[in-house]
Amino acid sequence: MINGNTMPVEDIGIIGWQKNSFIDFPRTVSTVLFFRGCNLRCPYCHNPDIVFNRLPPVSLNGILSFLDQRAGLIEGVVLTGGEPTLHKRLPDVISVLRDKGLKIKLDTNGLLPEMITLCKPDYLAMDLKTDPAQYVRLGGEYNDIPDRIFQSIEIVKSMGDNAEIRITASPAFIDNNTINTIADLVTGVSKIYLQQTVTNNNLLDKAYADVDPYPVSVLEKFKSLLLEKVKQCTIRGFD
Repeated sequence: MINGNTMPVEDIGIIGWQKNSFIDFPRTVSTVLFFRGCNLRCPYCHNPDIVFNRLPPVSLNGILSFLDQRAGLIEGVVLTGGEPTLHKRLPDVISVLRDKGLKIKLDTNGLLPEMITLCKPDYLAMDLKTDPAQYVRLGGEYNDIPDRIFQSIEIVKSMGDNAEIRITASPAFIDNNTINTIADLVTGVSKIYLQQTVTNNNLLDKAYADVDPYPVSVLEKFKSLLLEKVKQCTIRGFD
């Protein structure tokens, strides 16, 4: 039986922790756990130290102690990364957290739909990067990526308002053609969020800091295309 007192930190993969968040889990005060590693290499990623495992591990015992001290104040836990679904012990971590009455939000790129199913999150946020056929440009090495993405989108659809698709409008990977492809895939998803790329000096590919993000007017065009297939699409930070 695995519990919070005996689970070795090296088996968990947590290397970042934001103790309090009011924005990462809809309608839920949460703590945010960052898991090391990723199975993609998006050049605009702003967590390279987490992707490349450059940070020391965070003790699950310390996290559980914090949550015990704030019982009734912290309502949920966000599991993010990196890519949390890479870690085989993730369902065990979730079990320990659920035993404390906490809700679970999972952030994922959708490449491991079987792990999403095992985790059974209360809220799911899936990042859809581009046309699934183009994921090889992001370092995706699975030979069945479109099928994996399709399966994960179906999970999002099945969860209704308790799930969302996020699309980072990177000029290198998102244009009118990819938005039209994506629109067909996400038909039936309750919530779609468009967001600009964030350019700074701490990106996975530092050269990408020189790529200008799309102006809001272009995001509005993408939103219009998506609204032909979905009921709700929001531009984060502008709508």
